[in-house]
Amino acid sequence: MTEAARDIMLECRGVTVRFGGVTALDNVNFTARKPAVNAIIGPNGAGKTTLLNAISGLVNMAQGEILFQDKDIAGLPPFKRGRAGVVRTFQNLEVFTNMSVLENVMTGCHRRVKYSVLDAVIKTPRYFRSERRCRELAMEALDFVGIAHMADHAAAELPFGSLRLLELARAISSDPDLLLLDEPAAGLNMRETRTLGQLIARIRDELGKAVVLVEHDMDLVMNISDTIIVLQFGQELTRGTPQEVQNNPDVIAAYLGEEDDDDQQQGPACRQN
Repeated sequence: MTEAARDIMLECRGVTVRFGGVTALDNVNFTARKPAVNAIIGPNGAGKTTLLNAISGLVNMAQGEILFQDKDIAGLPPFKRGRAGVVRTFQNLEVFTNMSVLENVMTGCHRRVKYSVLDAVIKTPRYFRSERRCRELAMEALDFVGIAHMADHAAAELPFGSLRLLELARAISSDPDLLLLDEPAAGLNMRETRTLGQLIARIRDELGKAVVLVEHDMDLVMNISDTIIVLQFGQELTRGTPQEVQNNPDVIAAYLGEEDDDDQQQGPACRQN
């Protein structure tokens, strides 16, 4: 699919973020389209997660614009961005361990079901209809990621790889227009990472979503991404297709640097985070 055939979901224009005297992002432009996997990569301290935080509203910008579906969301708090359709996961798991797997995913469904506080308090028919629908949507999401058979398990009992899938199920259960994934492969083994890559590709291909992926596993990034932007020291180094980025000498230098022979032998895929 050509770039022209993809719908622009997000435009970051001149995004600058400062923490005290440190400029974490310096005039960064970034576009995310759907259906597509739009990857952000770069060495340590490049500003990748800071860019995700700016998009989701967790950090304030010093300057710049963030347009989501042609609407400026830079002034919205995180919960309103989520309500509008910007949903993210985090590198560190954010799972309710005192709840079941199904209940965890149901917390992501409430963007799609509507009832008032009064409905919940007095248990109106609308409340029960909405909760039934929420359970259906949660089960659909669990089935999509392949852990529907764990629905009644306590989240605390799941192995780490399944918890990653649980978090992904909760994110897609809200039917996001823009899904931000912050290092979803962190802590996964090779088999689990391969499964994750297949799921992200299905989120793009079957659900038609715009996915923004921050990830250090270069095999995963290169296999599933449609476009990649490379950041270095808070600035754009280059952008392009996986092949263009992979063969760019500036990208190779940014990852390999001019360090000792052992570091140079490791390569981009090994020097993670």
